Amino acid sequence: MARGEEQIGPGIPSFPAARGAMMVLLAFSLFPILWIMLTSVKNETAIFSIPPKVFVSPDFSSYWKFLGFGNESALRFIWNSTFIATITTFLTLFVSSLAAYAFSRYRFRASNYLLFFMLATRLLPPVTAVVPLYLLFRYLQILDTRFILILIYTALNIPFGTWLMKAFFDGIPKELEEAAALDGCGALRTLARVTFPLASSGIAATSIFVFLLAWNEFMFAFMLTNVHARTIPVRLAETMGEMQVFWQDMSTLATLIMLPALLVGFFMQRYLIRALTAGAVK
Repeated sequence: MARGEEQIGPGIPSFPAARGAMMVLLAFSLFPILWIMLTSVKNETAIFSIPPKVFVSPDFSSYWKFLGFGNESALRFIWNSTFIATITTFLTLFVSSLAAYAFSRYRFRASNYLLFFMLATRLLPPVTAVVPLYLLFRYLQILDTRFILILIYTALNIPFGTWLMKAFFDGIPKELEEAAALDGCGALRTLARVTFPLASSGIAATSIFVFLLAWNEFMFAFMLTNVHARTIPVRLAETMGEMQVFWQDMSTLATLIMLPALLVGFFMQRYLIRALTAGAVK
């Protein structure tokens, strides 16, 4: 091995130039996020100053406005997004984990075709379903409710959750379930006591992805809600007025939207990495 090289794994050298390039890419990726956060604590004069100011006296007025209890408070929108994303995650995990277990453990006629058919439902652009769903929900008189968003998000995420969970169930040896059956465990007890605990990392990773997809969804929330079930991404879009853009308000709401993703990515990165590499190594 040449001087200056480091060993990061068996036969895998690490070059300073490669690490430098990764640091540059990381800075390039994080710069927009950091700039949005910085803009959220700038007043209008500092935002439009030329050259741009980096070190400014922080102005947290937008945060007090959106996190307070006044007329412009965003707490109701944050609560709607949290409630919808949480219930969607639980429903999606319940259905997709059972479906994934069935596809992983049982072989029945046309099982592979059915699995690919589930994935094919994601090939249809969601925007094509907006008008039929709007007419249906208007006929049922359930527009502008959190129920319809939970229903739509769950239906959209079940195929994704099923495919992701199946990869984890495939990695669990069947012999462990057979041993539990010999000890007297029934099918449901084996699933709850053996299979699900071993697939906990897959369940965690799937829940993270589903929660973030539901948290960030904009189109259905914008088209099918009006007042009561509005979510935080829709409230963010409302900061763009007809004559001007309220940059500080937009940056503040964007920061509040990003915080769950940043916190999830920081504390649950090992589950995310395992989910992304599932099935890569045999």
